[in-house]
Amino acid sequence: MTPARRGRTSVTSVSLQTETLEAIRARAGRQGVSAYVEEAVQRQLQREAIDDFIASAEAEHGPVDQAEVDARVERLRAFHAARRSGSAPENAA
Repeated sequence: MTPARRGRTSVTSVSLQTETLEAIRARAGRQGVSAYVEEAVQRQLQREAIDDFIASAEAEHGPVDQAEVDARVERLRAFHAARRSGSAPENAA
């Protein structure tokens, strides 16, 4: 069962390519097109807010060191792999 939508809603009209709308209808199922589009737009808004936050942080502190990011990603991957096998402590990440 699809959870009820929270908050106020407003009706609007958008134009989508026919193929896009057909794909949405095929994926949306019982939740319906409106709920599917709402969730997709909310995800996009979150991505844009994160991008804004990163840009603001980089303006204040300088760009992120990609080598450091890569090292942390590998550390997290190793932690999750070890956790799946049952050999990682809870706070190793």
